[in-house]
Amino acid sequence: MPYLNKQQTNGLSMYRGSTWGLMGDGKCNTRSDAPVSPMTAFVLVIWNGREPPVERNWPRLHVPVIFINSTVNSLNNRFLPYEQIDTEAVLSLDDDIDLRQHEIIFAFRVWREQRKKIVGFPARRHSQQGNEILYDSNHTCQLSMILTGAAFIHKAYLYAYTYGMPQVIRDKVDEFMNCEDLAMNFFVAHLTREPPIKTTSKWTLRCPACKTSLYKRTAHYLQRHECIQFFTQVYGYNPLLFTQLRVDSVLFKTRLPTNHQKCFKYV
Repeated sequence: MPYLNKQQTNGLSMYRGSTWGLMGDGKCNTRSDAPVSPMTAFVLVIWNGREPPVERNWPRLHVPVIFINSTVNSLNNRFLPYEQIDTEAVLSLDDDIDLRQHEIIFAFRVWREQRKKIVGFPARRHSQQGNEILYDSNHTCQLSMILTGAAFIHKAYLYAYTYGMPQVIRDKVDEFMNCEDLAMNFFVAHLTREPPIKTTSKWTLRCPACKTSLYKRTAHYLQRHECIQFFTQVYGYNPLLFTQLRVDSVLFKTRLPTNHQKCFKYV
């Protein structure tokens, strides 16, 4: 299992689609003039496109935006242990995901208490039909995976995924251009023998304005069924574990006196 050093910084690395960034911890403050806000150090864009990015089309941020042009268009690139990542926490985000700032901060705080787990938002499960294990995206009372399109993971898992996970699994990800999130869930569950943690009530994070997405392909779900069955064969068993736990903030849906304020208004 990767060594998780709790003496390292409490910052986090943020991945936005093909983007990494470093963020610090925000502090909960009940003053109305002191908003909770993470401190971003930089954004690292891992670009898988055929043409180099036009940087002038990207938003101007208060931190540097660094572009890395990938030589190979692979979903495995999102889990490469880039040398720029010097924090324990990595926030992995697809480029079509939209999260509120307070949702990210809350999930980060949950992750800090469970650093060896995947902690995040879109939840999925595996299901058994006869002798087959299938991918299941339906709303149910239990889950066994948190998709890395919006999730926190420890940076040690990036190195482990790239250099410790069986190569045939990464090859399957490249073959299908799919399933890298399932591969990470299988691998972390295999290493820890614990389920992931879901935060907030968000189940699926859609992008109405996005014209194309990988999940909209006809073969998307068929490939994910096959991935789960293939990964199970590679490991020799199914390491995914079910959980019925969802984490919300302590004061979620709690009525407070008018002179009190919640740290997280919506979660």
